Amino acid sequence: MKKFLPILIILICSISAKAQKLTPPHFRGGDKAFHDFLKENLKWPKDSLVKQGIVKVSFYVESNGLLSGIKLVQGFAPEFDKEALRVINLSPRWVPATRDGKFIKSKYSVPILYESIEL
Repeated sequence: MKKFLPILIILICSISAKAQKLTPPHFRGGDKAFHDFLKENLKWPKDSLVKQGIVKVSFYVESNGLLSGIKLVQGFAPEFDKEALRVINLSPRWVPATRDGKFIKSKYSVPILYESIEL
């Protein structure tokens, strides 16, 4: 009987680990689609002398895919911070996180890079 005890414990642990499978939320269409969404909707603030910076925004992806609790985590210039929040508020529904095959509310944060490309 002693030989089977470690196998039984490993089997029970692997079953409970599998039962807690968590899949994070994501933008419908994946990272490229999210990048395209940002590129299409972000506007460079007029008359800004800033050349580059990063704004970090966090939000919750609700179990129905809607975004809530959108807030600035890290900003670099008020006009860019405001623009990043505006665009995230425009976002269509996301694919929510799942736990055990069920949609759940989860927190997500995203850095938005502003970079001036001079042609």
